[in-house]
Amino acid sequence: MFRVLKTAALLLGTALLAGGHAAQAYPDKPIRLVQQFAPGGGSDSVARPLAPELEKILGQTIIIENKPGANGVIANQDVANSAPDGYTLLFAAAGPMVAAPHLYDLRIDPLSAFVPVALVVKTPYAIMAHRSANVSSLKELLDLARQKPGTVTYGTSGVAGAPHLAGEMLGAATGIEFLPVAYKGMGPAMNAVLGGEVNFAFADIAYAAPHAHSDRVKILAVTGEKRSAPLPDVPTVKELGIADYQSGTWYGIFAPKGTPQDVIDKINAAVNKALSGDLRDRFIKQGMEPASDMSARDFAEFVKDDYQRLGDLIKKAGIKIAP
Repeated sequence: MFRVLKTAALLLGTALLAGGHAAQAYPDKPIRLVQQFAPGGGSDSVARPLAPELEKILGQTIIIENKPGANGVIANQDVANSAPDGYTLLFAAAGPMVAAPHLYDLRIDPLSAFVPVALVVKTPYAIMAHRSANVSSLKELLDLARQKPGTVTYGTSGVAGAPHLAGEMLGAATGIEFLPVAYKGMGPAMNAVLGGEVNFAFADIAYAAPHAHSDRVKILAVTGEKRSAPLPDVPTVKELGIADYQSGTWYGIFAPKGTPQDVIDKINAAVNKALSGDLRDRFIKQGMEPASDMSARDFAEFVKDDYQRLGDLIKKAGIKIAP
């Protein structure tokens, strides 16, 4: 009898030990981090410097895959259809996750298909105009658009993306009609404004700042509540007399619904650790606002609140997407 009990205890101990090892096993292979937009835009400027820091912390390779198209839907489908095991994650922007559901029917509902894992950064925009528009201030851009309603163009990352909504909201705040031109991400949209294909764009400050003294573009304003560290001489839209206007985006990591909570918490802790060192200073210098030790549950509440906020703004502004 004693021998049987001893054997059972040994088996139980072995099982518990194996279970403990299994719980600690994640990650034991490379992790895919799928982006919603093309290379070269604001999403890239956050995800690519974040990835090597996560590799150091998690001890596994982070493979970034850009899957642009349909304002994030293609990337969303890829990740939503992946195994909920923490090895395929979505690096997402605000527009496709909390704005798009208010504007058109989605094949995948971002709020029900994914679990929020970690907020990485929030960032306002810089309003950047091509020199061929012959404007040197936001006022001149608005005057031009008033004179030629519906003809002044701006590049966006796609229909219902945050840069598109930034323009729609500016139009609603000023009573001016702009013409959005959709690209497969802000990388191509930025190339378009630099090449003069469009008159202006709402650019992530990290991208816009190096062009502050360019002979091709002029940075007219920033859309945040206060001036940006990389562009201290550029006024806010609010300073220029449009008191109720603010716009911007955020970037965060999501996992397929059903991903174990312990895996979500481990990824969240890794992101927060990565944002506590030199990377944090780097993002701040680029005009971003890194997250401050936000739990996955707090990020879920943040996403829920932003969904409601943007829904109210879209309704108030009367923004609709043409069929």
